[in-house]
Amino acid sequence: MRGDGVTVRKALLVLAGFWTFGVVLLVGSLYGSVASDQFQSAPTCSPGQVFAATYCRVTVDATVTALTSDQVGIDVGGRQSSIEANLHGPLPDDAVGLPVRVTFYRGTAVHIKGGDLNFDTEDAPVDRTDELRFAGLFILIGGTLLVGILALRRSARLANSP
Repeated sequence: MRGDGVTVRKALLVLAGFWTFGVVLLVGSLYGSVASDQFQSAPTCSPGQVFAATYCRVTVDATVTALTSDQVGIDVGGRQSSIEANLHGPLPDDAVGLPVRVTFYRGTAVHIKGGDLNFDTEDAPVDRTDELRFAGLFILIGGTLLVGILALRRSARLANSP
């Protein structure tokens, strides 16, 4: 009988771990869109603040100078910039020299659009609330089901043992 108490305590500890992690993810989902909300509500930058790390955003004309799956080179009014990106699929062959519109936020390029290009850069603030909410619920429900199934199997095994 003593072993059953230890098993129950272990199961409750595992369940508490699942619930704690799930709740942390759910709470994180409440705050996950803060960066995206700040980006959306940022004031417009003055022309001199395009590359400054001030709290503002602006969309400017630029020209693509290089394009690979992980980097984009642009020219903004004579100033060269290299931007990290994570592009999937085939890249256009004629991207060099392509006029684009680049959105800057806090001095870094966050979105590039023009021709066949339309993507967020690695520095773009993103809204991760859906992913965090789904993961939190999955861990809460899945963890509870897993611990419950294991407890039922254990109790059935104990009931069938002589």
